Amino acid sequence: MNVRVGLTVVVAVLLVGMGPIAAASGPTAVDQDQSTPFSLQQDQLDADEIRMDVTLRENGTAEWTLEFWVRLDDEESTTAFESLEEDIQNDPDSHMQSFADRMDETVVAASDTTGREMSAEGYSVTTERQSFAREYGVVRYTFHWHGFGAVDGDEIHAGDAIEGIYIDDGTRLLVAWPEDYELQSATPDPDEEREHAVIWRGGETDFIAGEPQVVITAGSGPNATIIAGAAVVALGLGAVGVWWYRTRDPTADRPAGGDENSGTESGAAPAASAETATTTASSTTDESAASSGTEPAEMELLSNEEQVLRLVRDNGGRMKQQTVVEELGWTDAKTSKVVSGLREEGDLESFRLGRENVLSLPDADDEVTAETME
Repeated sequence: MNVRVGLTVVVAVLLVGMGPIAAASGPTAVDQDQSTPFSLQQDQLDADEIRMDVTLRENGTAEWTLEFWVRLDDEESTTAFESLEEDIQNDPDSHMQSFADRMDETVVAASDTTGREMSAEGYSVTTERQSFAREYGVVRYTFHWHGFGAVDGDEIHAGDAIEGIYIDDGTRLLVAWPEDYELQSATPDPDEEREHAVIWRGGETDFIAGEPQVVITAGSGPNATIIAGAAVVALGLGAVGVWWYRTRDPTADRPAGGDENSGTESGAAPAASAETATTTASSTTDESAASSGTEPAEMELLSNEEQVLRLVRDNGGRMKQQTVVEELGWTDAKTSKVVSGLREEGDLESFRLGRENVLSLPDADDEVTAETME
């Protein structure tokens, strides 16, 4: 988005600038309306991307994470980020309290509008650097918003607390939920849908009254499926056991050779085989996860673009596009679309090597041959 603003003020613009809090229509409206408690500032650093991640819990509490990503691609932006990073490290309470005060006002206003009891706590602020195709400085605020979701039996409805929220180009909103819940509806249609999360991106989505809205239901997720499956297996094994007991050969309880204390009983070898098979399967899974240098759980938290960049980087800065398809389990069409977007942004390059399309990070300048890509 590249608008020079104070980071904590951006949060106020995002959360207070629309919806139940005020009638503004985005950052410029807040700037013009001097009656609001927040105003734009021109003295800090450019935020190129803002990520709002909202993780719902069973009791309706939402764990909020707001991240401000700054490209450190020149001396000015790097110096500005380092200065802010030093300020936050030296006096985190001051930065956190400024953010907390604004969010508390937002939560109170949302509570008044929805008629639902709400509160916020557990504020924190941290900084770090992230490296994909480019270097980024990240400022991260986290807190717990109690009462964010409305719990109705097995259902949780969320979104009314930030109804009509304004997200501009470069801003994304992610709403996630526990694994033992499944999505019933999301309004408007998400720009991206993951296994346990939906994402809306500014520039592609404008929220109106009643939006965003997410409805999830308990009891249909993988945990419930596993429990139900285990019950079926247990019943089946029980039936097999009864059948075996009634039809077994009376001599089957005796050892095949030697006396009863020989220590070699039938069934010991199959048990060992089963244990060996389990160990082998586990090892295979671990080796597959380690091949890309990134844990599967970590990859799930990355965007499509970040997954591709991380995979290429972990493979020395260059790899075949078809290998990306195989590693991520995507279709050729989806991979091509993500790769095209990365090329347009200048984060990724590609060239032909025989019949193969090879992806390359901009700073990967080593000579590539057909043999090195095998």
